[in-house]
Amino acid sequence: MFGLQSKSMDEARHSMKRRETDDVNYDDVLADEATDNEEQNDAEGNDVDEDEPVDAIIETPPKNYSAIIGQDVRLECKVSPSFGVVVQWSKDNNKYFLGTLKAVEQDLNTYGVDSERFAIAANSTDLLIRGVRPEDAGSFACTLMQFKPEVIKHQLSVLEYPKIVSFTATNGGSVMEGSSVSLTCEAVGSPPPQVVWSRDVGGVNERLQEKDGEFIGYSVYIKNIKREQSGKYYCYVFNGIGANQAEVTVNVRGKPRVHVHNTIVNSAINVEAVLQCTVHDEPGAHIRWYKDGQLIESISRQYDISTRGSHSNLTVLPTSDSDFGTFTCEAENEFGSHNRSISLVQSPVIHSLEADGSRIGVTITSRRPLHTVELQVRELGGDGEWRTFNIPVPTSSSHEYFIAYTLDELEAGKYEAVVRAENDHSWSEHSDSTLLDIEAKPEYIQHASVYRGNSAHSVKSVALTTTLMYLLVRTL
Repeated sequence: MFGLQSKSMDEARHSMKRRETDDVNYDDVLADEATDNEEQNDAEGNDVDEDEPVDAIIETPPKNYSAIIGQDVRLECKVSPSFGVVVQWSKDNNKYFLGTLKAVEQDLNTYGVDSERFAIAANSTDLLIRGVRPEDAGSFACTLMQFKPEVIKHQLSVLEYPKIVSFTATNGGSVMEGSSVSLTCEAVGSPPPQVVWSRDVGGVNERLQEKDGEFIGYSVYIKNIKREQSGKYYCYVFNGIGANQAEVTVNVRGKPRVHVHNTIVNSAINVEAVLQCTVHDEPGAHIRWYKDGQLIESISRQYDISTRGSHSNLTVLPTSDSDFGTFTCEAENEFGSHNRSISLVQSPVIHSLEADGSRIGVTITSRRPLHTVELQVRELGGDGEWRTFNIPVPTSSSHEYFIAYTLDELEAGKYEAVVRAENDHSWSEHSDSTLLDIEAKPEYIQHASVYRGNSAHSVKSVALTTTLMYLLVRTL
């Protein structure tokens, strides 16, 4: 019986190969097999019921396969008994193989299938896929072609290392301060990769938090971006198969910011003074100087302007009282302008007032001789009257005075203090206030002694007193 069945199967296969040049019809092939088997059985005069073969079974259970792009994968379909059986492989209802017979090339190409990558593994009914591609993912069915067909379905997942397709920032990363910035990191991979955002802060890679922006998909939105948020931003993607990283530079631009080293500068007639200003963040800004609102021309004899990069100096040589006043450093770029002012005065300038307990330290500049220094003190947080203390003025060979003074007149407590000074021109403005925290002074207590005068006499007195008390008790 098995020999006859094998012979009829061979004839069926030869018949199928003859038809392959035309158009393969799997139903016709199976019909031919069934007809040939019936005719053969009838010719031999066998009893169909007695000689009907036992149906084969698929021993392989359905499985979930996964493969990284470019790898080979083998989908198993083990059949028992394996002799004389025919299986059909299909994907998403598209037929790939019937036994070892490949579907018509044109049909496979219609479904975008590269037929050269698919084969039936030697001496098996397994499907071999070489160089897996993303489009290979899906459901593959192995169907046992018999009177009672049996089928299993395998699921193939194609894994792909994460790849960053593009990493972009609004306007190429050059943005205006106060605007909203969008960073988008387009990434692909299987499974879809996750993304982590970070920023370079002083050479340290810090992860962006919710307070830094709004995270939506593969984008982060930063609202009201500030100058200090300039720098490198990183997009890090991972999916368990691998990881990838990209970076983009964000340059936050805006109107310049001017900083002056001193807001008040002391000088005197025929004494040169140098006023300094620095422009932050925008080295390309144009810098100008003004005197009492009037633009200063650099060719003026009284003024000399020296600008290097973001730093500018204005040298003033006053020849009369009218040459003193308010000088302004202004910087301008395409986004706007900013300025800071410096007062050039003949009165003393208080640079610092510091306190350590009751000890006071004062730094004063005066090109003209210094006459008086006043320290004014009142209780902290109160509305009491100010108490004034005159601090001795030390002699100085230059225009800078460093004064140290100790307040012994104040009781313990907390006070606020200010200083002002006078030269032969005028009084200075009051300094900023500082805190005096004066602690109570320790009191030294003299310990009393029970012995006075000659120590020997004291010992004798104590002994005598003890004896008299003993006698008095005995008498009682």
